Amino acid sequence: MHLDGYDQTDLITGKGPSQRHEVFYFAESTLGAVRIDDFKYRLTDQPNGWFGATVKVDWPILVNIRLDPFGRTGLGQSLFAKDWWAYEFWRYVFLQQEMGKAAQTFLDFPPMQKGASFNLEALKEELDKKMASQAAR
Repeated sequence: MHLDGYDQTDLITGKGPSQRHEVFYFAESTLGAVRIDDFKYRLTDQPNGWFGATVKVDWPILVNIRLDPFGRTGLGQSLFAKDWWAYEFWRYVFLQQEMGKAAQTFLDFPPMQKGASFNLEALKEELDKKMASQAAR
């Protein structure tokens, strides 16, 4: 759990819009994606679907989720990729600035608990410790 300091009272009471313009998607301590308004920057990818392996990408995969809500097209599939690089590359600098602001919230509001782990190796390690503790008694 991480508190980031946004006051969403107006949104919850129906008196105004959300104060949040960005959403950070984490898997434990790994940042997988960032959404800023209509754009989603994927920092990891799962090319073989939800149950497939996670791959870290060389640079964020950028998708306008209003134009492509399922995020199926990437920059490499566009005929206008060179125009995009000329006119839209600044969005990566914007991402860097927003991530810097988010990192500051982790200092101001530290995470309260570690995420759940379903790693079988960690489970085995925990069971070994409990069995050793039982045997020592």
